Amino acid sequence: MARLIHDHKNSPAYNMAVDEALLRLFQTPILRIYQWNEPAVSLGYFQSKSVVPEGRSFVRRLTGGGLVDHASDFTYTLIFPRNHSLAQSGTTESYRKIHEAIQKALSHCHITSQIIPASSKLQSSACFQKPVKFDLVNSSGQKIAGAAQRRTQLAVLHQGSLLISSLPTTFSSLLTQAIEEIFEKIFQTDHLTKEEIILAKKLERERYSLRAWNEMR
Repeated sequence: MARLIHDHKNSPAYNMAVDEALLRLFQTPILRIYQWNEPAVSLGYFQSKSVVPEGRSFVRRLTGGGLVDHASDFTYTLIFPRNHSLAQSGTTESYRKIHEAIQKALSHCHITSQIIPASSKLQSSACFQKPVKFDLVNSSGQKIAGAAQRRTQLAVLHQGSLLISSLPTTFSSLLTQAIEEIFEKIFQTDHLTKEEIILAKKLERERYSLRAWNEMR
């Protein structure tokens, strides 16, 4: 069984803690769709805290990439096994396949997008100011979907964000259907297990809420 988790609005620290808990306790593919209880930003694992806009709450992700503003984005996480063909195809190619699924879901919402074939030469610490190969852009060339990954021996954590105003309420189900086609599995609605919640709260308390983690660079 593959799992579909529609999560509530959570704190930045708890959101990142849940993703790591799901990665650590991974058993089957997971699509998690979630929201933020405040307009925070997330830092890529290797970024300096100096890139955070003044006055904004922030949390450091387990994945790399650039700073993402979560004030009004659509955020999702996909976790899948390292032995799946999507993981074995490589990081860049897995981006392409996942963004193709997003593109398909967007097209059903009458939202036009394109997958760019090469990275932009623009330099920016902000994820959505710097399109990279196989990101999604709109008809004006603005980046509307990006992602970053962390790989363990067991599984791949793919954290993604869409910056599109007024996504229809049907988008979540359309995205789920498109992801199901990649995995050839039905993603059944599920909830965090007791074990996952316990680990997430521990990680929130001991990592993602601490200055030692969030300001380590």
